[in-house]
Amino acid sequence: MERKNNLAITTDKELGFGITDARQKRLINPDGSYNYKRIGLPWYETFNFYKWLNASRWRHFFMIIFLWYTVVNIIFVAAYYLVGVDQIGGMMYNNEKDKFWEIYFFSSQTLTTVGYGRINPVGFWASGIASFEALVGLLSFAIITGLLFSRFAKAPEIVMYANRAMIAPFTWQGNEIIALMVRAGNRINSNLMNVRAQITLTMSIFDDDGKETRKFYSLALERDTVTFFPSTWTVVHPIDENSPLHGLDYEGFKRAHPEILLLISGFDETFDQNIFSRMSYNFDEMEWGAKFVRSFYFEEDGQPIVDLGKISQFEKVDISNLVG
Repeated sequence: MERKNNLAITTDKELGFGITDARQKRLINPDGSYNYKRIGLPWYETFNFYKWLNASRWRHFFMIIFLWYTVVNIIFVAAYYLVGVDQIGGMMYNNEKDKFWEIYFFSSQTLTTVGYGRINPVGFWASGIASFEALVGLLSFAIITGLLFSRFAKAPEIVMYANRAMIAPFTWQGNEIIALMVRAGNRINSNLMNVRAQITLTMSIFDDDGKETRKFYSLALERDTVTFFPSTWTVVHPIDENSPLHGLDYEGFKRAHPEILLLISGFDETFDQNIFSRMSYNFDEMEWGAKFVRSFYFEEDGQPIVDLGKISQFEKVDISNLVG
């Protein structure tokens, strides 16, 4: 690492993605997940059901719980049919449909350990099935309770991002240059403190023979830390003579197939834990010659306002005189 003009410059940084000769797709998806396909192992060794349930949408989570509840009850209904319904006392039915629902609701009462009492097992095999079903219910609902707590206890997606990065004019050390800009915002007004941003650039470098190699660069930022983060933050990388992007015009930038990897970390006072958030932008998600529309202003009485609806809004500007 070297430091020039008060900016830390790190080149050829290895992030764990590896350095390849060519790459067609992005390394990190816009939702922050890694864009890697794993092969060579059975699916059950790479699939984490707990992680998947914890990360799924609420409607999907409850749909899975309802599906589990229904399927388990039907399995035990089949078991009661198998040993004979004569081993279940207190049933009241006039046809097969009523008999099915009587056994189904008896199963649900046993699974949840409610046990209203009108229907009860009277035979050895039915009693054995009912006792095992009660055990399954106790264990299953303990797991579901843990999942619910885990989903409520984890920090939500606090940080939101503009859907595009900007190559915009910027005044740096008294000079008018261009800069790479990305904008993030505090989605839920959480008390975030000591927030730090890191931007890594990966792009293609061509040697004299035209061979393409992917390189990683830790980009120096105009400011990499803010103490408080109540609204939005435009993270800026000045493209000066020390930047790996210096001297690239639009076509050169496009040919390099760049991807910007953004990591934001900080301490969330509400959940009393550190939070980490990732975002990436490929070339198609970068605006060449544009700047963000202002999203922060004050009302007449001095009340600060942040309009998160404008976080992705931008306007085109001419930077042709700043490139070259």
